Amino acid sequence: ETEKMVVEGSRIFHNATELGSTVAVSCDMCHPDGANTHPETYPKFQAQMGRTVLLRDMINWCIEHPVRGKRLEADDAKMRALEAYILAQRKGTPLNYGKQ
Repeated sequence: ETEKMVVEGSRIFHNATELGSTVAVSCDMCHPDGANTHPETYPKFQAQMGRTVLLRDMINWCIEHPVRGKRLEADDAKMRALEAYILAQRKGTPLNYGKQ
C-alpha cells in the first residue's frame, strides 16, 4: 500500500493538470525527481511564509504560488501521496529538523 501511495505521489508530482496548475507548471519543473525538497528538515522556519512550517505547508505554498493551483487539505489523498513520494525520494537521509 505504501508503494502504491508513493507511485501515485510521483504521478501527481509530475503532472500539472493533477496539481490544478493554471500555468502548466508541475512540481518537477523546480524539483526534478523530488530534488531539493529536503523533507527531513521539516518542521522549519520558512522566510517566505514568515513562520515555522511543516512539509505540507511548503507543498501548499508551492501549489499556490509557482504552480498557481488551489491548496490541498492536510487529509486530501493528493497531499498524502505527495508527502509519501517526497519522503520516499529522501529515504535513508538523516533527520535534521530546522535546517534551512
